[in-house]
Amino acid sequence: MEASIIIHPRNRKEASLLKKVLKALDAQFVLKEEKSESLSPSNDPYYDNPENVAELERRIADLKTNKEKKVVLKSKEDIKNFLAI
Repeated sequence: MEASIIIHPRNRKEASLLKKVLKALDAQFVLKEEKSESLSPSNDPYYDNPENVAELERRIADLKTNKEKKVVLKSKEDIKNFLAI
């Protein structure tokens, strides 16, 4: 019976040690680089921070439920009125 084991080393040192052990056991193994699933198509690190993502999700939910008021500034006059200048 063949079995698969998936191991997620926490750092490069652990990965290196695991490779050495597997080679010493003459075990077959495949190394696969995991890419984190980023919300950003450009892999912007801003989206890797769970607090940033949570804040964005909160704001989106607020907009959908109309809790957050929208401000639409269409002209210079709107901007002046909004900024009270």
